[in-house]
Amino acid sequence: MMKLANKVALITGAGKGIGRAVAELFLKEGAETVFITRNKEDIELFRSEHKSYEDKVLYLSGDISREQTITLIKDETLKRYGKIDILVNNAGFGVFDLFIDSKLEDFDSMFGTNVRAVYMLTKAFLPSMIQENQGTIINISSIAGKKGIANASIYCATKFALNGMSQALMEEVRKYNIRVVVISPGSVNTNFFNPRSKMSLLASEDSVLQAHDVAEACLFVASLPQGATVSELEIRPTNPRKLK
Repeated sequence: MMKLANKVALITGAGKGIGRAVAELFLKEGAETVFITRNKEDIELFRSEHKSYEDKVLYLSGDISREQTITLIKDETLKRYGKIDILVNNAGFGVFDLFIDSKLEDFDSMFGTNVRAVYMLTKAFLPSMIQENQGTIINISSIAGKKGIANASIYCATKFALNGMSQALMEEVRKYNIRVVVISPGSVNTNFFNPRSKMSLLASEDSVLQAHDVAEACLFVASLPQGATVSELEIRPTNPRKLK
């Protein structure tokens, strides 16, 4: 039996990397999926490659740091499904620089996507989850949310904030059988490492985590028996090989 049959899962940042891998795996395991991405091109590509799932996906695009996008997502999702069972707050990005060289615009944009959007989207769907008396919220954090890293002060700050918000929320909503889970990956071979981020992988691509590894972690926590939860899951490469 498919692990997520009859479940509705909403995934942000679904167009690439971890989010795309989660969407693919959740669909394979039977979930109706709300596919959220900033870029419409990502929707068209995913759609063309997954035609057999056309009736099981609601595709929506927009900047989730904006309130109007959150309202659109909430309205369209509840109109089609009436609820969600699993919320995967995956969308996020980093721009890395020395603190002294960092830019306020990067601070605002990173907090807007990595923290504010998670707050708004979670708040939008909490009433539905409380009414259903169940739900799973998965927040994709980072090892950088557990330990400060040079050149990553703003990114670390967003992930520390996400972890704190998640821990507090878990204490508030567990009485409604709602699980709040933080997944903190180490280095993952995705487009996160790009020219805009000013950061590159320090180990070979084949020796770090792959997007599907993190997707499997998401499936694990989402498919646990109702009475069980994981508050945090840290996942790292087994044997990263440093670049010479």
